[in-house]
Amino acid sequence: MKKRYLFLIPLFAILLVGVFVMAFSIGANSVNVNPTNSQAIEYNSMVCTEITRTDGTIEDNGCSHNLLFDSGKEAIEAYLGAGTGASDAFDWIELCDQGAGVCENPQVNGGESYTAHALDGLVKVAGTQASNAPSGNWSVWNEFTSTADNQLTNVSHLINAGDTELAGNSFTDVTLQNGDKLLVNWTIFVT
Repeated sequence: MKKRYLFLIPLFAILLVGVFVMAFSIGANSVNVNPTNSQAIEYNSMVCTEITRTDGTIEDNGCSHNLLFDSGKEAIEAYLGAGTGASDAFDWIELCDQGAGVCENPQVNGGESYTAHALDGLVKVAGTQASNAPSGNWSVWNEFTSTADNQLTNVSHLINAGDTELAGNSFTDVTLQNGDKLLVNWTIFVT
């Protein structure tokens, strides 16, 4: 009879361990740390450039993605948090002046070598803007007209009137002559 009770002790121990394993398993699954219905906001953008020569020929200079600066991320956060974004929109387009210095590829901290054009029809300007709210698209564009020969650029920044940088873009090198036009079109969309 004593042997019968000895058989129940290991069975009871296995049953007890099984209950603890099930309890921990159910408890771990009850908190969903990565819910499938959450959506992350993504920043997407590209810049397209086009050259119009004085003789009327148009040269497509291509499109490329840009880099969102840390200062742009902070500005978006501040505008979303305080609701002040409409009073100082990122609608100014600026071109780097390769003739005055080096125009390095944009860096997320904005620390690249960059000298903005200050003359010759290529100075920063508030661009024309349009929005397609249902799709989340927002575009800002400007057609710059060079007023001097041999004007070199390959980088653009999208900024606000206070010179806070939202994003930067490098594109194929462009040499503009007097009367040449460069269309810069920033399109930003949130998904």
